[in-house]
Amino acid sequence: MENLEQQFSENILVTSRRETQSSNSVREYYSDPILVDLLIDIFSRVPGESIDRFRCVSKFWRYILRRPDFTELFLTKSPSRPRILFTLVADGKSLFYSSPQPENFNDNSTLVATRYRTSFPQSLGYCFYTPVYGLALLHGYNKRSVICNPITGESLTLPEVEDKSNRDREAEETFYLGYDPISKQFKVLCVTWSRCERPTTYHVLTLEPGKPLWRRIQCKFHFMENHLMSSEVCINGVLYFGAKLGQSWVIVRFDVRSEEFGFIRMGNRVQSNFCAQLKLFNYKGKLGIRQQTKNYWDKVGELVLWVLKNARHHKWSKQTYEPPNLMGEHIFVGMTNTGEIVFSPYYRTYRLEPYCLHFYNPERSNTLTRVVIQGFEEFKHHSIVTLLDYVENVKFM
Repeated sequence: MENLEQQFSENILVTSRRETQSSNSVREYYSDPILVDLLIDIFSRVPGESIDRFRCVSKFWRYILRRPDFTELFLTKSPSRPRILFTLVADGKSLFYSSPQPENFNDNSTLVATRYRTSFPQSLGYCFYTPVYGLALLHGYNKRSVICNPITGESLTLPEVEDKSNRDREAEETFYLGYDPISKQFKVLCVTWSRCERPTTYHVLTLEPGKPLWRRIQCKFHFMENHLMSSEVCINGVLYFGAKLGQSWVIVRFDVRSEEFGFIRMGNRVQSNFCAQLKLFNYKGKLGIRQQTKNYWDKVGELVLWVLKNARHHKWSKQTYEPPNLMGEHIFVGMTNTGEIVFSPYYRTYRLEPYCLHFYNPERSNTLTRVVIQGFEEFKHHSIVTLLDYVENVKFM
């Protein structure tokens, strides 16, 4: 990466000198569309942490790197170069690291996790939700919710939801972040679950320039909260999360663009009881459920996955694997876009060992590939959250 940055800087050094030596405004150089388009294309090929540094080079570079067309081009190319995002809390701050997501696997290979220069106070958010196209949702103390971008360091505190029809002090708000790739809009869904048998209410906030405002929307279904399915996932503009509909456990389906609700029944074959927690994840562009039959951080044992085949007819397919047992306690992270199932260690496991991930591809071979992640040597007693297919986004809010 350093060689790429050095070569890039040398190729446009003349531009920087010309800008520095000129006594006129840098806007004189913005009028050259060929130069600007060339720089936008070159900048879109470098990693996100490099963009953060390049903004400090000159006003000309900062102008280009904040243009909407550059932001859109960078985001378009980011899914083709996914990364692994790591987050942890240390010294009262939420820290973010990332590393390339491997495609060619060799046992005992090593990746280096580099830290993003920005951090957020721990009080800002203690509950970290799955990032959606580079933006992350933090739910902190005092019921504050924040949208943040780990690369740019920007954050946006969401306004409080004012709902006069639901003044239940025991009500609990749950926030979900979604993205529609067609309209290119980020939206936050707030679901207010009542403890006093009041109707559940729904509000939507669109992330756009100006003061964000909540809008109440209607739902013809009466969902109730489901604590045994706390994960959520956004796939191709559709947000999925767990809930209860009457006495049945269902998956709520929320279309981000149309803001319409639906639900998917899991059926009796997907066992859900006090000892079985379910985790939603992206299974190669489809909704997947990992059925947890033991403790959350117990040995892997039998791996049971359910894949949604037909949402309209509530059709699922069951896939059962028996990967080699992992030593110690591990957590199911999810699946990469190339079909690798990933496990991370429970934090007590790597106190005396390097932090490593295990990749398992049932279609290729029945083997586990161990990848050591360097960069966390000072965090032996910290819990590290691992997130796959992270898309870097240089969007400013």
